[in-house]
Amino acid sequence: MDAILLRCRHCKREMQYERTIDPDVPSNVAGIESSKCDVCDDGDFGTETWFDAAGEVVVPEWA
Repeated sequence: MDAILLRCRHCKREMQYERTIDPDVPSNVAGIESSKCDVCDDGDFGTETWFDAAGEVVVPEWA
């Protein structure tokens, strides 16, 4: 399985996310850290940061 590591900044929960589910995520993204996961979500808007395998931030072309 070609997966992306998802990590919640709030509770530190981690899980694997199948890359084929979201083909718009660039191939160099190895991990995504979100401000809140589905368990921590309080209904407010969240943010996410993309990282490559070396831990460097990946900025999407459209950003």
